[in-house]
Amino acid sequence: MDPSRPLVLAAATYACSNDAIRDYQIVWGARHGGAFDHMSVAVLAKDTRGSLQLGLHDSTAEDLALGGAVLSAALLVVAPTVEATVAAAAGGLPGAKGIAAHLRHVIPGDKLQEVSELLGFGECCLLLVAIDRRVAEISPLLEQAEKTAVVETKTGDLDAAFYGALGAATTTGHAALYRHARAAGPRAGAWLADRSSA
Repeated sequence: MDPSRPLVLAAATYACSNDAIRDYQIVWGARHGGAFDHMSVAVLAKDTRGSLQLGLHDSTAEDLALGGAVLSAALLVVAPTVEATVAAAAGGLPGAKGIAAHLRHVIPGDKLQEVSELLGFGECCLLLVAIDRRVAEISPLLEQAEKTAVVETKTGDLDAAFYGALGAATTTGHAALYRHARAAGPRAGAWLADRSSA
């Protein structure tokens, strides 16, 4: 992956889950016609205790393991309590930790804090990671949002961060899930399948 490619991390808050789901559908619909090389998007909804829970989510990544790791890494960086749920459901996601460290390196800390704080507002939130897109392309998709935080940076060597962490996990036995996902092919298996709990 060319390290100069743009990467956008975006968060948006919503008054209700219907608004968040509408924007999720708009963002997800933008993938048709090749609008996005890679995009991971998730709806996060507050439960009765006020804790964010993972709802609808998906990724355009052809490499199933990479797509899940990108979403999990973004959650690990800006909403770590939600990421724990994703990691448990997916069997650990060792590559996500490498991508999370990489995101912390390429995105300024104050911008990550802004995204993280925004996720605490509103009844529902949307979290998006897009590669080869710019802020000007992402912001208009968040039509129903009350507030947004959209950060653009360069991808840097995202592949090395993912595969380096994945390679390290091989020695501990956690990479079997990834070998299976990569062997199964694009979008097969859906170990991070959509859930409509939002």
